Amino acid sequence: MLVTGGPIYAEHGRAPIQAMLIREGQVAAIGTLSRLQRLLGPATPRLDLSGSVVLPAFIDPHQHAYLVARDPSTDSLLGYDQDIAGLLERLHLLIRSDRLPGLWRRFHGYRPLHLRQLRSPTAAELDSVCQDRPLHIISRTFHESAVNSAGLEALGIGPGTPDPAGGRIVRDRRGRATGILLEAASFDAEHASRGPATNSDWGQRLTRHGRVLASLGITRIGDAAVPVADAAAFVSILRGVGIAARPLLVGDRIDRPALVTGQTAKVLVDGGEYCHLCFTGRQVAAVSAGGMRAAFGSDRRLATAVGQRTGFPRRGADQMWHTGLTFPAGTDLASVLRQAAETDSSLAVHAVGNGAVGRLLTVLADGRGPGSEVPVRVEHAMVLDPGLVGELGGRGASVVVQPGFLSATGFELTRNPVPAPLRIFPLRSLLNAGAQVSLSSDYPAADLNPWSTIRDAVLRQDCAGTPIHPGEGLTVAEALRSHTITAAHALGADDAGELTAGKRADFIVVDQDPYAIDPVAFDRIRIEATYSGGRQIHPPVVD
Repeated sequence: MLVTGGPIYAEHGRAPIQAMLIREGQVAAIGTLSRLQRLLGPATPRLDLSGSVVLPAFIDPHQHAYLVARDPSTDSLLGYDQDIAGLLERLHLLIRSDRLPGLWRRFHGYRPLHLRQLRSPTAAELDSVCQDRPLHIISRTFHESAVNSAGLEALGIGPGTPDPAGGRIVRDRRGRATGILLEAASFDAEHASRGPATNSDWGQRLTRHGRVLASLGITRIGDAAVPVADAAAFVSILRGVGIAARPLLVGDRIDRPALVTGQTAKVLVDGGEYCHLCFTGRQVAAVSAGGMRAAFGSDRRLATAVGQRTGFPRRGADQMWHTGLTFPAGTDLASVLRQAAETDSSLAVHAVGNGAVGRLLTVLADGRGPGSEVPVRVEHAMVLDPGLVGELGGRGASVVVQPGFLSATGFELTRNPVPAPLRIFPLRSLLNAGAQVSLSSDYPAADLNPWSTIRDAVLRQDCAGTPIHPGEGLTVAEALRSHTITAAHALGADDAGELTAGKRADFIVVDQDPYAIDPVAFDRIRIEATYSGGRQIHPPVVD
């Protein structure tokens, strides 16, 4: 097939070309129309895309398609989380129509800090809409959730129940569980409340999600929490709708890595919202002073809620001050690396805070033993200082980031800003230091649309339009490369990410040139068609 029209951006950051020749699902040649016409066979079909723009298809190396497919209630609470009364009303309606099998009722998608009360509902509040069965409501990020009284009983949580490693059972002043669960405690409930499902059930939902991916111009993903038992079916189902997938493997729970020969295991070092932050004494003083100022500002309630979630720092043996939660695998990374070396596995390490990233780099810097050669990619790396940036860059580390959180949660995060020299998603610094920066969505925790992610990587604005460390923005070309060719490398897909000879013919047709419009308008770019291996997968072609 000869693709003409224009422009065709075979590689982001380079001038567009006139034509592209595709054979057997791969790019055979690119260049001027006159040169490629000499290579045509007598029956070569032509695709004239005059008036449109051709770009390499997007690659999202960190999202949660499996969780979306496995849970029929994904985002059922999103948009109904202005206050707890409205959330309970929504739950009442959902419960009345719930016909799903299993002991638990389960719904997903609320955002604790969007609620007027700036917290998750308690068990007592959830009891007002559901008393007869355990009820589990999961925040959009999965790192926080809440259960009713029947849920606490089903989980075996009572007055003397200890916090799980890497998690917290929130308690009232009398030590009684409130029903709010953080990190590993939330994952305990997620595992318990995950209802039975056949491959047909979640396979149909995964197929629908795959078609959504194609409609957004995404032809390849990395999934950040796929159980080993479902991995083969997961990959096969998405392949059926033209989406290539690389699962990051876990066991029966999100926080338990699974090491399988030739595959990538997902390893949690710290929490999400409750990530491991590390401060000097001077930085703690700066945080305290900022908290005092915020306490008298217009957003004082939000600032106080964010501060309470962070918690007061604890002084460690290293004489630094630490906040957040860490998982067992994160405290024994050297052992995980050894196991990865023994199984010939690679690791995708979830490290959000500077404390978690520092811990990972300390273990990697040891350079001794069989684990020193294990391929490691760093997930999130949200809060970093210049020293950590330099170490990541010096290693040429693959760092998979989610700038969509800047618009989704940046307003909350900056009510009491991280103290200098820490920065949130220092993308420019990482790139300049030599790190391989890939953009991803972390959907459903943030927006799935790649254009929104690219906009946020360039503009770095919160939901109110206020810049967050604006000097750390990427150029349009850099952001597009980070969501295509660099993301392909993060997934070990060296045959994808650009439209050069020998690469897969994965491309999108759009109605506007991203290099010719304001990034503010990126999420209004329309995907006219998506091709995977030279075959149109969006809109679907009816045989």
